[in-house]
Amino acid sequence: MNTDVLTRSCDAARSGAHLAETTLTPAAVRTRGIRTALTLRTPDDPRLEAQPLYVAGLQIRGRVRNVIYQATMGNTVYAWDADSGEELWKSNVGKPVIGSNDIDAYRINITWGILSTPVIDRASGALYACAWVSADGTGKWQTAVHLVVALDIVTGAARHPALNLHGATYAPGHGLPVQKFSSQERKQRAALALVKGAVVVSFGTIQETSQTARGWVIAVDAATWKIAACWTSTARGSGGGIWMSGAGPAVQSDGSIWVVTGNGDFDGQVDWGQCVVRLRYDPPAPGVPGKLAVTGWWSPWTDKARTAPRTQAAPRAAPAALAALPKATNFRAVPHLARAGVAAMDMGGAWGDQDLGASGIVLLEAEGIALVSSKDGILYTVDLANPGNTRPTDLAPASAAGNYAKLAAPPILYTYYDPGMDPATPDPRNLNRLSGNRTRHLHGTPLAWTSQAHGRMHFCGGENSNLRAWRVTPAKTSAYLGCSAEFASAQVTEGGGGMPGWSLALSANGARDGIVWAMIPYGDANRYPTNCRLLAYDAAQLATWGDGSGALLPLWDSQVWNWEFLHPKFNRPVAVGGKLLVPTYDGRVLVITLA
Repeated sequence: MNTDVLTRSCDAARSGAHLAETTLTPAAVRTRGIRTALTLRTPDDPRLEAQPLYVAGLQIRGRVRNVIYQATMGNTVYAWDADSGEELWKSNVGKPVIGSNDIDAYRINITWGILSTPVIDRASGALYACAWVSADGTGKWQTAVHLVVALDIVTGAARHPALNLHGATYAPGHGLPVQKFSSQERKQRAALALVKGAVVVSFGTIQETSQTARGWVIAVDAATWKIAACWTSTARGSGGGIWMSGAGPAVQSDGSIWVVTGNGDFDGQVDWGQCVVRLRYDPPAPGVPGKLAVTGWWSPWTDKARTAPRTQAAPRAAPAALAALPKATNFRAVPHLARAGVAAMDMGGAWGDQDLGASGIVLLEAEGIALVSSKDGILYTVDLANPGNTRPTDLAPASAAGNYAKLAAPPILYTYYDPGMDPATPDPRNLNRLSGNRTRHLHGTPLAWTSQAHGRMHFCGGENSNLRAWRVTPAKTSAYLGCSAEFASAQVTEGGGGMPGWSLALSANGARDGIVWAMIPYGDANRYPTNCRLLAYDAAQLATWGDGSGALLPLWDSQVWNWEFLHPKFNRPVAVGGKLLVPTYDGRVLVITLA
């Protein structure tokens, strides 16, 4: 069984489950507890956005070692001995970009470099990463470029010259102009993937109101070290960024690539905002260029439908007056509102910022389904074989039921419970309310695991919400199993905010001894550095609450032991080889073992 962690969320399906763990068992954690065995430091930049990776049994520096790899926003990749903490090598791939409010509304990042989780090809011994580099040395984002690099996992040496993606092109057809990739406008948060010999790199944007804001997928042929194919999520309109809170594209066994897009235009032809999208990558062949093409998709609603007035709109305030208004805590400008001259400065406008692509996607290939959620905290169960191919007419209120029927199972409330909310409403404006006056956004890809006790399970945890466990029924619906008493962002008092919710990983020995490892912030980790709470739960053996419902109870809780470290925003822990690897926002990777 695989003992490596070579990609974000452990595998190509993005299950988040490492299934070869024999040391970190529920019984051992409950009775012995855990401790910090090693502290690995990243002095070049403290904000660790990329998930740690792990290679077991690697011949390096004269002997066989287990190795931890960590990429930083300072554009450095570190390799450490996982057992001794010895630094084996470090490689800097270029000057990073200086943090700016133009890049992110909340300036908590010092520099911007390797934001996404790299991917390792164990067979070839290469680590692939995408770095945002200040090519002219000024540190300004306006002149920065995105470089794909290949590093030898044994030495840290570059396998190829860094490949500049700036200027890559995509021809959408339909009489539309060729799209050109511009690094200055792109934010590369989604983890990298390997598909058919290509490194797949996905992009969102830093300028969401721009007419050129769009998502990109670029495939780099690892053998020829050339750009093999490109695709953009919007070609006629704009938006549709692919960020997925750091999750990577999920890859089926047949090579199908699944991504989820955010706010943007949708026409079911060349614009795929707010969509689950299935892509096919065809590698280049003699005389035939490589290609990325859409082979299926599904969408629940459009931004415009979420923000359409129910009655005649009141006259808009003058721009100067709008600028003086306080911004909501989850403020974000969105393209279609900006083009209409409307500033999204309250929850009314923020309903046009309900990113379907906020949490990524996890594939349950044995069941033939994919799990997708979003800022609404609603679970959509997509049919892998036939996603549904939503048309704009399917999103009209009279046709909404038919569009939901294209799913493998009806939508359900996922991160919270509210009997007054219909997750399959024909009018998406009915979703525009805060249950309990709190946002319930899901920013972390669900965990998926097959247990002896419950069969196929999955777990989620939204912002301002608790951890929740589910099982998949033979009908492909999801049945609720139980929840935790602990809530994310417990110190947040305002209704909007509290990101990112629960950052999850799972370790198990096959179908036994499952543990859900969770990091939750005390405050809003998107707005300011905040302390983190680390928890471990038995993934299969639930207790019972007083009302008879299932209870997820902690095996271990850092709050009891007064641990202090900064929450790493959209990052997540990794459990592998008897160790829990915890990236932080204060320049450390904590290597945690049984006490």
